[in-house]
Amino acid sequence: MSSASLNRTILQYFRKFCHHETHYIDSLIISTYVHQHGLDIRHNILLKSHLLARNNADLNDFLAYLNKKEVKLEIEDLIEFFEFVISPIDREVNGSVYTPRYIREYIINFVLSKFETQKLGYIMYGDISCGCGGFFLTLVQRIHILTGISYQQLYANCIFGVDIKDYCISRTKLLLSLFAITDGEDIESFDFNLFVANSLNFEWETVPVIRERGGFDVIIGNPPYVGASKIDLESRGLLKKWSVAKYGKADLYIPFFQIALENLKKNGWLGYITVNNFYRSLNGRGVREYFSTNKFNLIMIDFGSEQVFRARSTYTCLCFINKIDTGRISYVKCLSTELLSISETQYIEVPYETTNKQDVWLLQRHSVSENIRRIENTGIPLGKLFLIKNGFATLKNEIYLFSPESQSDNTFTFQKNGIRYEIEKRICRPAVKPNILKNESDITENLEQLIFPYIVVGNKVLVMSETLIQQEYPLAYAYLSDFKIPLSERDKGNRKYEEWFAFGRSQALDIKGYKLLFPYLSDKPYFVFTDELDLLFYNGYALVSDTEDELRFIQKILKSDVFWYYIKHTSKPYGGDYFALAKNYVKNFGVYNFSNDQKQRILEIEDSKELNDLLCRLYNIDIL
Repeated sequence: MSSASLNRTILQYFRKFCHHETHYIDSLIISTYVHQHGLDIRHNILLKSHLLARNNADLNDFLAYLNKKEVKLEIEDLIEFFEFVISPIDREVNGSVYTPRYIREYIINFVLSKFETQKLGYIMYGDISCGCGGFFLTLVQRIHILTGISYQQLYANCIFGVDIKDYCISRTKLLLSLFAITDGEDIESFDFNLFVANSLNFEWETVPVIRERGGFDVIIGNPPYVGASKIDLESRGLLKKWSVAKYGKADLYIPFFQIALENLKKNGWLGYITVNNFYRSLNGRGVREYFSTNKFNLIMIDFGSEQVFRARSTYTCLCFINKIDTGRISYVKCLSTELLSISETQYIEVPYETTNKQDVWLLQRHSVSENIRRIENTGIPLGKLFLIKNGFATLKNEIYLFSPESQSDNTFTFQKNGIRYEIEKRICRPAVKPNILKNESDITENLEQLIFPYIVVGNKVLVMSETLIQQEYPLAYAYLSDFKIPLSERDKGNRKYEEWFAFGRSQALDIKGYKLLFPYLSDKPYFVFTDELDLLFYNGYALVSDTEDELRFIQKILKSDVFWYYIKHTSKPYGGDYFALAKNYVKNFGVYNFSNDQKQRILEIEDSKELNDLLCRLYNIDIL
C-alpha cells in the first residue's frame, strides 16, 4: 500500500472517527491489522485489550472498505497512520511528522555500523521525541536480524524513549508489541522504558540504568518541527534552560541537539533528520556556537530544497554527530534518493576553526568559500551602506488593504463581502507588495490603498484615538467597526492593543525616502526602484536612501550574477530554486569601493555579460 493511497483512502475514511477517544481509534486500527493478517494473539495482554469484537460494526465496515480498495495494512502503514491520526492542533504543538522508512533505515544503519555487531544488543539507544515509535521499530528489526536477540530483551534493556503526548507512548507500545507478535514472539507483556514527559526538562539521570551506564551509546530520531511562534507557553519557558536556544526566536528542534549530546556517552553517536537551516539562520547561532566550541565530529547530508516530508514545507538534512573532538564538519549535498550512492570523496571537510561560531557557516568547496570570503571582505557591507527595512504588519491585511473601484475628490470606493464601502482618502496611504514585483511598471499595476489610522507627531508615529477617528474619519471608522471581531482575534486574542484598530505590529509605519523593493524569497534578483517617497510596503523588504542615484547604482550591482551567486551559496534554499532574501542573508554582501568613473561606466553598461565580467574582475572572483 503506497503512502499516497494511505493518505487518500484511510485518512479520508477516518474523519468520521475524529471525535472518538484515541483508545477506540487505536483498537480499530490494531484489530483491522490482526484480522487482515490472521494473527492469533493468545498471550499479550496489551494487544488483547485493544481487540474489538469480530461483530463490531465499525471494524466490519472498515475491513469491507479496505477489501473493496484492495488494501492490506502493513506495519509501515500503521506507523504512518498513527503519526497522521493526530489532531491538527496537537501536530502543531508537538511537531509530529512521519519519517519515511528509507530515511529511518539509513540513519539506523549508519549509526549501527559504528559498533561491533556482537555488542549491538547490549548498548543503550534513545529517542527523545519518539512519536509513535517508527525509529524504534526499524532499530529493533535491524538489531534482531543482525544478532538474533529477542524483542523482549531489546525492549526491556536497550531502548529508551520519551514523548510529550501520552497517546504517542501508548501507540509506540502497541506497534512494538504487534511487530514482535507478527514475528512470532507472543508473550503476556513486554517491559518498556518509555516515558510521557517534556524532553526540555526530563532528567534522564533519574532513570537508574541510564545513570549507572553514564548515558546513551546512540540517540536517534526526528526532533519536533514546531516554529517559534507555535511553541506552547510551558515549553517556551523551558527553552531558556538550553544555551543553544539563546539567539533569536528558537524553533523547537534546536535544543534537541544539546539535550541529546548532553545525554550521550563520550564517543556516542547521534543520528537525526532535522531542519537544514540551523547552519545559516539567526536562531541557529546558538547551536553553531555549541558545535564549534565542542568541535564535535559533525557529518551532515543536506537535502537542500527537496521536501522529504510529504505535505510539509520543511527542508531537511541528516545529521550524524560523534561525541568526540575531531575539529571538523563533513558536509555533502544530495537528493534523498541518492543516499545509498554517496561516496567518501563527495564530502567537503570544513575545519571548525575556519567557521565563525555565530555567523553563517559556509559549507562549500574551497573555491566557493574563497569567492564568498572575497565578496564579504570587499568594500563595505550592504547593511552598513543602506537601511534594510521590513514592511508593515497589520496581521489582517485583507481588512486594511483594498483596491479602489472608483474615487471622488475625497473618498475611495470598493466592495468587500458584497458590501460597498467608502473610505476617506486622507486616512489612506499607497502600499505595494514587493513579493509580486518584477519591474517598476508592476508598482502601478499592483498599487493598493492602506487604511492608516495613525498620525505623525514630531518624529513619532502614533495611533489615532478612537474619538479622533470617529470624528475625522467616520467612514473609515464605520468600516473598521464592521470587522472589530476578526481584528480582536489577532495574536490569538492574547494581545492588548493601544487601540482595537491599531496594526498588529508597529514596524515600518513611516519609512520615507527612495526605496529599492525586493521580496522575501525569489528565484532571481528582483530589485525594483520607486521614487514614491511616501509609499509603504508589506510582504517584502526595501533598501532606503535619501538619494536616488545611490539606489539606482546599487540596483545594478544587486541584479548582477555576482550578487545572486553570493545568495545561492549563503542563503536558505526553498523549492523551485528560490532563496531567502532576509536582512540576515543580504547584509554582509560587500559593496566594492567604486570610483565615480566606475559607477558611471556601470550605469551605462547594458550587456549583462559585460557587467558580470567587470564585477568579477573587481571582486577578484571566478564564478563560472
